Amino acid sequence: MESDARARSGIGARLFALVALAASVSIVSCVGHTTYRAATDSFIAPIILSPDNDLVLGNKVKLAELDVERDKTLAEAAEVDADLAACATAIERLNELKGTVEGSLAWTRKVNARQTTAGAGDLKTLDAQRAALEKMLDKQKTAAKDAKANLQAGVVARADYEREVQSLRQLKLALLENERTRIQSDAQMQQAVLAERSLAGSRAAPMMPERMLQQDQAVRVELEILKLESEARAKRAEKKLDGEKLAKLDEVEKELKARPLFRAVDRKLDAAFVPYTQMEGVKAGADVYDCVWGLLACRSVGKVAEVVPGEVILPDPWGSQARGQYAILDLRDHEAARSKTLRVRPL
Repeated sequence: MESDARARSGIGARLFALVALAASVSIVSCVGHTTYRAATDSFIAPIILSPDNDLVLGNKVKLAELDVERDKTLAEAAEVDADLAACATAIERLNELKGTVEGSLAWTRKVNARQTTAGAGDLKTLDAQRAALEKMLDKQKTAAKDAKANLQAGVVARADYEREVQSLRQLKLALLENERTRIQSDAQMQQAVLAERSLAGSRAAPMMPERMLQQDQAVRVELEILKLESEARAKRAEKKLDGEKLAKLDEVEKELKARPLFRAVDRKLDAAFVPYTQMEGVKAGADVYDCVWGLLACRSVGKVAEVVPGEVILPDPWGSQARGQYAILDLRDHEAARSKTLRVRPL
């Protein structure tokens, strides 16, 4: 009996030892596995982003400011386009006016040339008229002299003599009128010649008022064209700057809209802050775990949907400010996003 009791006692001791050994191995294995996973998993700080979150509201305000600035830039660009169109129209009309001014000088020269030709013809006619009047005057002098002799001889009546004298006086008057007209025509001819030389740009002739007025108008038109062309160049440069500004605003808006803060403007979003020190294992498709105290009883709660480009500075899973990136999470258990820390297991 005593031997049987001893045998049973030995078997119990061995069983206890085996159980204790198995428990020890299990504990060591569990601790080792937990330690290994803790060393290889990435720790992330979950964030619940919702439309009423302060960060989301701040991002919404920034987007509204960008929209206002974009609308303002578009309005400025439209105003610049209108100014450029107005400058182009004004330059076109001024060029037409410039051609008209130049054409007016050509017209003046043409009219003056006709006046010169007509003046030369008038002088030639007046010279011929003078020669004819002089011949007639010589004949009338002879006739008047003969009429006077005949009157003294009693051959003709006094009235006939007076008619001859009257004719002589009319011829003298006509000759004087011819001379006066010739002087006027000659003066006009000289004026026309001087005008022709002035219009031709000769330095020997003084500048006539018409040419001075034409040059003044031409200079004014040219200066106005240069001024408008300068304004157009400035407007084109301004338009280029507006285009570059719009491109930058669109780029900034695109970057903002790609961030989780913008996506959460309309709907609740599960996200996480991933410090750069934990970034290696965080990839799209990696499993997300929620653990007790961040170490024990880990359970899968979802996956990483994507890692968002762009650096942010937020508290890390241990409460210190750190640099890193956002990650979007696809959680089956949304309550896990309320944990202080989640773990991401590398693929």
